[in-house]
Amino acid sequence: MTGGRRGAGLALAMLAAMAVPAAAQIHTSMPQLLPIPGLTEPPLAAAAPSPAPIPPPVNPGYAAAPSAGLSPILTTPGPVYQLPQPTPPAYPPPPLPGPTDQQKLTAYGNELRAQQWQLQSQGIPLGSTVRGREILQQLNAPDAQ
Repeated sequence: MTGGRRGAGLALAMLAAMAVPAAAQIHTSMPQLLPIPGLTEPPLAAAAPSPAPIPPPVNPGYAAAPSAGLSPILTTPGPVYQLPQPTPPAYPPPPLPGPTDQQKLTAYGNELRAQQWQLQSQGIPLGSTVRGREILQQLNAPDAQ
């Protein structure tokens, strides 16, 4: 970077030297540059004094509670307004099969009917075997409800 600036400065100096007449080249002292009015800085002694540094802020502590007490909005938990309630669906919920005991009784009856069908499909009459009579007795028994 400095090599490029030096080269540009050298080229600028050579152009300036060619534009100056030969008599001016003999002059060895640097010309004094005059200040441009309005762009000069005032002397340091005449500058305005800098302001004093500002001290850091100090924590004043807790704020005093108002005499009327805190607002009920601040002391009441929960939202300030009521949230809209979801609307129930337009269709009814599906019916549940019933209590657990009722489901067990239904499953037991279905199992007895399956055994009865199995015996009948083998060609065995229900009343002729002990198991067949037990199945008929259980199926014809009144519910314990």
